[in-house]
Amino acid sequence: MHRDPANSPKLRDRSCRWWLPIGLLVLLTPPTLAAQDEPELLVELSRQRIYEGESVEYQVILNHVPSPQPPRLDGFDDFQVQALGENSLDSRQISIINGRMTEVVRQGRAYRYALTPKRSGSLSIPGPVAEIDGRTYTGPALTLVVVPPADQDLAVLEITSDREHVYPMQPFTIRCTIAVKALPEPVADRNPVTVLRRLPALSMPWATDESLPAGVKPDRTWQDWIERLRSSRGGFSINNIGSRSVISLFDDGPLGFLPEPRRTTRKDRTGRDAAYWEFDFVRRFTACELGELSFGPVTLKGAFVAAVDADARAETEDVFAVAKPRIVIVRDAPAEGRPDSYIQAIGQFTLAASLVPSEAKVGDPLTLTLKLRGEGTLDAAQAPDVAGHPEVAERFRVYEATEETRGDARWFTYSLRPLQPGQTAFPAIPVSYFDVDQERYVSLQTSPIPLSIAEAERIREGEIAVAPGTRSGQAIEVRQDGILANIDDLASLRNQSVRPAGWLAYVSLLGVAYVGIALASRPLSRYFGDAELQRRRAAPGRARLRLRAACAEIQAGCQRDGAEQLGAAVTGLVADMAGQSEAGMTSREVERQLAAWDVADELRQQVARLLEICDGARYGGSSGQVQELSESAPPLVDRLVRALKGDKR
Repeated sequence: MHRDPANSPKLRDRSCRWWLPIGLLVLLTPPTLAAQDEPELLVELSRQRIYEGESVEYQVILNHVPSPQPPRLDGFDDFQVQALGENSLDSRQISIINGRMTEVVRQGRAYRYALTPKRSGSLSIPGPVAEIDGRTYTGPALTLVVVPPADQDLAVLEITSDREHVYPMQPFTIRCTIAVKALPEPVADRNPVTVLRRLPALSMPWATDESLPAGVKPDRTWQDWIERLRSSRGGFSINNIGSRSVISLFDDGPLGFLPEPRRTTRKDRTGRDAAYWEFDFVRRFTACELGELSFGPVTLKGAFVAAVDADARAETEDVFAVAKPRIVIVRDAPAEGRPDSYIQAIGQFTLAASLVPSEAKVGDPLTLTLKLRGEGTLDAAQAPDVAGHPEVAERFRVYEATEETRGDARWFTYSLRPLQPGQTAFPAIPVSYFDVDQERYVSLQTSPIPLSIAEAERIREGEIAVAPGTRSGQAIEVRQDGILANIDDLASLRNQSVRPAGWLAYVSLLGVAYVGIALASRPLSRYFGDAELQRRRAAPGRARLRLRAACAEIQAGCQRDGAEQLGAAVTGLVADMAGQSEAGMTSREVERQLAAWDVADELRQQVARLLEICDGARYGGSSGQVQELSESAPPLVDRLVRALKGDKR
């Protein structure tokens, strides 16, 4: 019988003798910590190649920086830059290259941005700049390839607005029009979108509220707006709303949305008139701040019908279409015709005034309150210059006003002191604002307020003040001789000599107490001063409170509101534990974050399923599934909390 020498016991033992020391040597060799403590600036790009109109995630990492500050992104002229948030980093990775162990440590802060190219081509992304301990660090430059959309006329996108310039608090409309080429005969009367097997994917940044430009608010929430466009006959998917992130036995495709179409004629790519179906997605917004608002770009991906053969079978063509962003300028009220009483208020307002008390004496304090009520830039409204009014300055001393916004009103409160007596009226105060509907300045004026001011009382000669402790009728004997002058009660005298020993003991005790308090407060201040740590510690309790409120809503029959609160409880828990903004935490972000934390797959899938049911409930999902969540969600959230706590997060 032939025996393989390699399998002989002696050779195996000998090889073990060789490998054991080598393995121990590798394990005991300290990893290379090259420049571990040296600050560095790292950059990462999620994709190297995208289509024009798409966005790419760009991450800047300040590594080994104890107190990082956001980097400067200079020279990003070819991109629209949107900050996505920031998070702390504390990770270690060990790699072995050529038998040498290297440890990669990341301890610092990561800043995430969305870059949207303004043109196609090979674009250079400049290196970010950061100031660290008085030194300037510049990150490496990267290259992004932006592919332009192909020349086609099957589906054409366009973004328009009813106003190019608006004032704060002035509403305007953004419209995305999708023109889809009509089907050829004999099926020209059929909707060219509803016949498609798969929904064309529409990416519209301003379709959801969390992606809106800063300084703008919608007239209704995105859920209320988009629910009216929900269609069971097909249509377009928008931002992948309704898609599921885990494998399911149920339909896991995105929801379809289809506006009412209109048929029209427009030029195709050959310049000839062709029949098209147009679909409009329209949202109405109100600007709240001055500046430039960018809506878009919008992209469309899908397979559209290009021809129909003799057997009425459709031939499709893949389409990628882009609509460039629409810019709306929010400008300040015009300088021409601006009155001196203008208080930086834009909108529509009313004005009222009160002065109390109505009867006083010269020098007594009075309180003047001006109340500006209405809709507009209330927080930006400045206090009227009451002291600059000639009649007020002549008869009153005016002190600086306090300002406060309460609901739909702005309150200005002044303190006054009258300088002259007489029966008079507090003069009318003019205030001007800019009316966005009329696009002109409007001046308001308070009504005069009757006021009675009397002469201030004067103390006549001979009037004296009696000490509070003196009984009525008791005479005070005044002595004129010696050190006991003016003392009528010898019992009040006591030894007032200084005792150094007592004072030293008292001072020493204060010093010991100060040192003890300082030593005890230092760790406490670090503990309670760590806002992120406090947020993580409070996250489970906050999530359970929101969960109980959501379950109560569901059991009361409010399925939609309860499901929305339930989803917010879970996303809020993950956002709090990750130190991220809850407003920007989507269901997909929750799953990605749990995967980054190595949460068990089975638990991640259950959490994702819960969030899917909550999202679906907004669009008329199964109420039975939502009702079941009131029983299954609490133990699931408890399991999630235990998993996150078990990771010593």
